Amino acid sequence: MIKAEVTVNGVISRAATTRTSNDGKTYTQLSLTVNVGDVDKETLPIEISVIKDGYNANEASLCTNGTRAEIIGILTFKKRGENMYVNLSAKEIHFNPASVTDAINGELEFRGTLGKQIDERTDKNGNPYQLFSGYSTEKVNDAFEFTWVRFARFSGDICNVLYPSAKVEVKGKLAITVFRKRLNLDCRVSEIKEWVKQAYQETKEELPF
Repeated sequence: MIKAEVTVNGVISRAATTRTSNDGKTYTQLSLTVNVGDVDKETLPIEISVIKDGYNANEASLCTNGTRAEIIGILTFKKRGENMYVNLSAKEIHFNPASVTDAINGELEFRGTLGKQIDERTDKNGNPYQLFSGYSTEKVNDAFEFTWVRFARFSGDICNVLYPSAKVEVKGKLAITVFRKRLNLDCRVSEIKEWVKQAYQETKEELPF
């Protein structure tokens, strides 16, 4: 599981439409384009699929192509082959915000498995920190998709769950970077603990290496 509570600033690239789910509930759907990455290195425009429960005719009328909006909600990520799809379940939509800079800011929540390597390092002032990665697994038909997150933990405190293949829950600040036209998920860790799966969560996981 990977999700983030975020505020997203971008430009509407597909106007709002109203839909009805299989259980008869109405929702609003639109797309928001956001440029992510480092403007001094590499950026990439991504299209975020946005869904908001219910339908507000006045709000929907303002969701037109080219309108800048700031949307608060829950961001999720879906890996399919080499592609990463980004979805946003919106709680609030604000039009023409003060900032005209594309941005995704928020707190990441991760449940998954750590990779093989935990790097212990120190900064120029001698303060310890750790660099490591973890993946979340999703079963798609008869195969598995693995979504990786890179973590940085700035602490010298002993952490008993920092070891290869540990099952962990992590919270921290989300950063989305770009390398060779691909999205990378990064997280500055604020909390990490053991992930104890409940019985209904038990699934067969296969290592992605």
